[in-house]
Amino acid sequence: MINDAARLVVRGFEILIVACLTIMGILVFGNVVLRYAFNSGIAISEELSRLLFVWLIFMGAVLASARRIHIGFDTLQRAVGPRARRALVVFTGALILAGCVIFIVGGWRQTVINLGNTYPVLGISYAWLYGTALVFGVALIFPVCNNIRRALIGIDDGLTEDLADRIEGLAERIEEEAGHGTVSADRSVPGESKRPAGREARDSKGDRS
Repeated sequence: MINDAARLVVRGFEILIVACLTIMGILVFGNVVLRYAFNSGIAISEELSRLLFVWLIFMGAVLASARRIHIGFDTLQRAVGPRARRALVVFTGALILAGCVIFIVGGWRQTVINLGNTYPVLGISYAWLYGTALVFGVALIFPVCNNIRRALIGIDDGLTEDLADRIEGLAERIEEEAGHGTVSADRSVPGESKRPAGREARDSKGDRS
């Protein structure tokens, strides 16, 4: 159930990120076309694009942490044994959780302070901007706690996955899928007799003559 909930949350963040990118692309491109072709523009384009870009960055950071694809320096972890490596993962996770608390407290205070301040064109509160820190701090707790849990139960890995390993794994998966496709293609016509290549060449030559 926990894994299903985690996948659902990750999927939700992916949808929101795609929506932000789509809206930003439409606003920026449309504004450029309207400005140079029709001497007009979308009034909310600049402010809304900036707001969505901030949300995009923070949601992308949470998603990258959930997928364990953040950039990490693991020189020290590779130099020590498995037990010390797991201890370093727990220590690093505790530091990140402390940072999450700072984001939550600071984001909440800034959100409350800016409730009465509004965007000049959008007309919405600046709390939508500073609320990203609050959402980021809360959402980041879950993947970090999952990393700490993995370390405590004895899973010996870091907070991030090696990029080379990810590329190799993806390449192997593509090769396996391509291999399955070749096998299925060979078995597409069962019982069909296959003639040798030389015989096929002779037959085709005779037909042309």
